[in-house]
Amino acid sequence: MQILIFLVILLEGFAAISGLYYYKKKPTDKGVGFFAYFLLLTYFIEIIGTIPTIIYWNEPLHYLKGTFWYQNFWLHNPHLIISFVVYILYFKWNISSNKTRKFIDKALLLYVIICIINLIFSDVFFQSNSVVTYLLGSFFLLGVIFYYYFEILLSSKILNIKREISFYISFPALLFFLTTTPIIIYFKYFNNKSPEFVEMSGSVMIAMNIFMYSAYSIAFLWLANKRKPTSKNLKNAF
Repeated sequence: MQILIFLVILLEGFAAISGLYYYKKKPTDKGVGFFAYFLLLTYFIEIIGTIPTIIYWNEPLHYLKGTFWYQNFWLHNPHLIISFVVYILYFKWNISSNKTRKFIDKALLLYVIICIINLIFSDVFFQSNSVVTYLLGSFFLLGVIFYYYFEILLSSKILNIKREISFYISFPALLFFLTTTPIIIYFKYFNNKSPEFVEMSGSVMIAMNIFMYSAYSIAFLWLANKRKPTSKNLKNAF
């Protein structure tokens, strides 16, 4: 299991590098550049998050077990908020409706305020992953992605969907959060009651992370040197 966790971290780093490569090839795509730097931040956060594992497997460091270094919830809870903000902003930038974009901005501000208040006035910051942050963020993000798909279906983008990098980012993210959200909901109730559920949920989370970051990497590298066909090319295609 530990090997797979480190594999996920390596894939996060590779996805970040692939995203930056895509951005270098297509510097006008500022949204992808923003997303790629977020992936790089995630990679470094995950590296820092391995400190509890390092402490566990190194006896000379066991004196740190009673400190906050032996838990990484204080690190991942703020990062979780940042993650949803980045994903939602990225897809908001791919939505053309100004009215919807303004609504997303207001809802996103409210989401951040609720999450911060929850971290301050509850005991989750140092003790567990924030279910409030994850659930609200997941439902919000899924709603934005579905609206993004709705706009694609009603626009000419559908004709060129195979070259839209935003689509290749949305699909793995959609599957990831649709799969992991139920786990987050039930994990709190089965954590101390069912070792089988804990093992199964851990395996699913790792598998979905491997799938998502592998998909990002492939999409970035595949589309980096491809050009979107012009309207003239599209007409000739028919």
